[in-house]
Amino acid sequence: MKFSKSKLIKLIKPSLEKLGFTEFKDSKGGWQGIFCKKLGNGFYLTLGLTIHRYYDNAFTADYYLSKTTTIGATWGDIPNESYKRPSFLLTDLERSIYPENEINVKGVYDIWWNGNDQKSVSDFLRVIELTEPRFINQTDLVEKITQSQEVKILSNYCMKVKSIVATNQADGTYFFLPEKEVDGIPIIWFKASEKVLKENNEIINAHKVRRLAADAYRQNKLDNA
Repeated sequence: MKFSKSKLIKLIKPSLEKLGFTEFKDSKGGWQGIFCKKLGNGFYLTLGLTIHRYYDNAFTADYYLSKTTTIGATWGDIPNESYKRPSFLLTDLERSIYPENEINVKGVYDIWWNGNDQKSVSDFLRVIELTEPRFINQTDLVEKITQSQEVKILSNYCMKVKSIVATNQADGTYFFLPEKEVDGIPIIWFKASEKVLKENNEIINAHKVRRLAADAYRQNKLDNA
């Protein structure tokens, strides 16, 4: 049977939940699974799962550390280092344990894991346990994220969206709403997001509204867990 998104999530979700992650649906993004957790000082750690396009059963993941859960957001002054593969946080000695998992992607050797091999899945989860504290405890990276003006904007927009939803003040005329809930996110989150973007004179489109709504919704779930 072809290795699928649902099979991958079923394999690793229980272990990631034990590590404090919460799964969120992400049918509109580029990942085959999104897991997030809330850290201290307003930070969130997001883990995005990717299934290889050409290699059967191969998967990997990306970390994203920020005050937003919009994984991959590295525009403006948001540090590129806030977005990294766990395998690149391993030492050379640690990487040498998994030579059969190395795949050359556009000249870069990365570790991909075999979803049909229980040992490989277990190895992936051990690597997550090992590298997560290395990633989130980088003092210089945390400082760069804290000082980023773009991160401050994204975080501020999410706070405004959460406030509008909490007070049910999303009345108005809207042009970029989905026809129905997306990934279990109620329509009011999309209304609040369009309202916040409009009030801040942002260029608005359906993608930006969905992205902000999903970010604020995930944050709210984690804040109140």
